Amino acid sequence: MGKGIMRAFGATGKKMKIDVDPLIGRPKSREQSAKLSSQIGVVARDVLPVPKKWKEMADDKFLEPGIDHIKIHMDVNLDVPDVRHCLVDRIKSTSRQMRYRMHKHFKKYATLQEAKDNKPPFCASKENWEELCDYFSSAKFKVTSLKIDNWYLK
Repeated sequence: MGKGIMRAFGATGKKMKIDVDPLIGRPKSREQSAKLSSQIGVVARDVLPVPKKWKEMADDKFLEPGIDHIKIHMDVNLDVPDVRHCLVDRIKSTSRQMRYRMHKHFKKYATLQEAKDNKPPFCASKENWEELCDYFSSAKFKVTSLKIDNWYLK
């Protein structure tokens, strides 16, 4: 949990009220928006594993621990389908950014074992990091990555 949220939760014993506007996809208040973004970052780093395939993110069961974590510490109006959709999209986007950062960290090392031994500090789970290292070094991933790189060069 974010330090500011932890202090507020501990001092008052109450959840922070977050009013997400479904039209803009985030809270109107800057403070609420910052706190929600911080909490989503905590969820992406510490609660959810980074998936190998994006199809895994489409499964609500995969995202439930992250949503539950947010519900424990914040009072978010998740009963409104548009609000829930906005929150899920932000969690997915943050998770994608996390995977990009992990792949960038992976590419710093010459060998697979060297990469596995140097888990990034922003990755909570050693098992998840090793699983991603194996995936990043697989022939299938390299071919797909090369195709995408070539597509961007056009």
